[in-house]
Order: sequence, then structure tokens, then C-alpha cells
Amino acid sequence: MDGTLVDSTDGVVGAWELFKEKYPLLDVTQVLSSSHGVRTVENLRRFCGVEDPEEQEVSALTIATPLLTNPPVTHLPTMQREAKRFEEAIVTNSTRNGRRGILALPGVPEIMAELAPVSKGPKPRWAICTSATNTYATAALQKAGIPKPEAFVASEDVQKGKPEPDPYLLGAKKCGVDPQELPGRGGCPSWREERTGRRVQDPRAAHVAYAGTA
Repeated sequence: MDGTLVDSTDGVVGAWELFKEKYPLLDVTQVLSSSHGVRTVENLRRFCGVEDPEEQEVSALTIATPLLTNPPVTHLPTMQREAKRFEEAIVTNSTRNGRRGILALPGVPEIMAELAPVSKGPKPRWAICTSATNTYATAALQKAGIPKPEAFVASEDVQKGKPEPDPYLLGAKKCGVDPQELPGRGGCPSWREERTGRRVQDPRAAHVAYAGTA
């Protein structure tokens, strides 16, 4: 979705800059060069050291000494809390300091208009399969003026995100078709080989309405 249908670059840069205040070892340039298309939870685990909630929701001090009536107890950030904060930061930072906001990429409104007649019903003809959470993806699409299709797969809908095939397979299932029969639209570069064995194309590379996953 990001980099394929919408341009959220300004918001993403702002969000990582905000997180650098809490995680000072972050190299924002490095993160931006390798985080695209990866689920927020996985990026936070990799670059910020945030772990799963059951592993992180642990008190830094487990033993209270008699000398401390109210010993300081701190909790490390949970994945759920930090992922939510990060994706909210993308939206709120996208328009700060003169930034452009979250925008539909060139050609996308025309493609959406062509896909509108086949985006609903018992067997919709296209799907969005995104590494973003449902909350953020819904907000980003709304900001960009892009309608959300009925066949929609967000990060929390699968156990393994891209480049694993799980999101695409679920998207195909929601469309009621064999995934091997569907072309797919994915992030940069324009063409790449996914683990489903199918080629995935950036929709901006050609103005065509078709059945597929993105």
C-alpha cells in the first residue's frame, strides 16, 4: 500500500525522527533504506529492540528493598503500545512543518475509478495486502482519498508478513480465487519475485484495471 498506492514518506520520516528521541541509537537514514514493506512490529523489533508484549511487560525492578518505601518501577515499552504510537505518528507528522501529508500516488485515482465496479460483492476482483495495521492503513487511505476495498488484509490478519506469501494468499482467499491465477501489485522495485512464485508489479507502471492483490 505505502509506496504503491499512497506516498506516506513525509509521515514515516517524521515518525522515525520522533522515535529517535526515545531510541537515540537509531540511524534514521539506514532505517528508511531497509524498512519499506516490512510490518511495523518487525521494524520496531529490529531497530528499536522492542520485543513481544509478554516478553517486554516486565518490571525493571523485581525486588523491593526495605530502604525504599516506593521503589521506582519502570516498564519497558510493549510492542502493541509502540506500534500504535509509531503509526499514529506517521499520520500526525505527515503534515507538520510544511510537510505534504499522505497522498495518493500519480495515476492511482484513475486506477481506483476503474476498479470501483469490481471492488465489492461476494467475490471482489482486487485486494489490498499491506504490512500496515488496519487502523493505520484505514487512516492513510482516507487521507489519500482512496476507497478501502472489501478484500483487505492488514498486518494483524496474518502471523507472517511480507515477503512471506501469507498476506497474498489470504487476499486471494478473500477474492474467492486461486492465488496462482492472480497478478499482484507490490512495493518497489516495480517488478520483483515474491515467494508465491508470482511476479508483483507496481500499479503505477501501467494504467490497467485487473484482478489481483496489492
